Parts: sequence; C-alpha cells; structure tokens
Amino acid sequence: MGKSKKPKPAATEPAGDTESAREPAEPSLPSRPEKLESTNKVEETDFETFYLKQITAEFADDLDKLRNANDFNEKSMPILIDALKSTARTYSEEEKAEAMGLGR
Repeated sequence: MGKSKKPKPAATEPAGDTESAREPAEPSLPSRPEKLESTNKVEETDFETFYLKQITAEFADDLDKLRNANDFNEKSMPILIDALKSTARTYSEEEKAEAMGLGR
C-alpha cells in the first residue's frame, strides 16, 4: 500500500507544526482609529481663541473696569491675558468639545 498525502487541517494543527511554512508578517500601517482620534481632538489654540472670545464678551464690563483702574498699566495687560489663557487649559477634551458645540 502506498502512502497518500492528506490535506493539512488549518485550524486544528498546533502552532509548532506549521512554523516553518509561515511567511514573515508584513509591517502594518498605522491604524485608522488613531488618525480619527487625533482629528476629533479639539485643538488647544482653537479652544483658547474660542474661550477668550466668550470670556471677554461675558465679562466685558468687568474687564473695562480693570483697564480703567488707576493701577492698571502696560504690565497689567499681559498678566491679565495670561491669567485668562491659563483658565482655558483647565478644561478636559470633552468639556472643550461640548463648549464649542462639537459634541462627542
């Protein structure tokens, strides 16, 4: 009786038996979800601009009072701007998106 070749079952063979038959894996491309995640992220400068417009509109009268105060000088404006900008950095990505109407 001659030996007959039987087809190898793919799913039932142990990994060690087919190791030599495998080809090296090709490098994978970056996954799409990472790309989408970065595009959904609210850009820091976009939110900062949005936030400063909103805060200056909401507190316009108070800001005018500060600018007209006797102790307000050329050094005061950069300090005020930095203080306002720093508060914009306290919000989470979700809060930024919600505030800008982007929703998640």
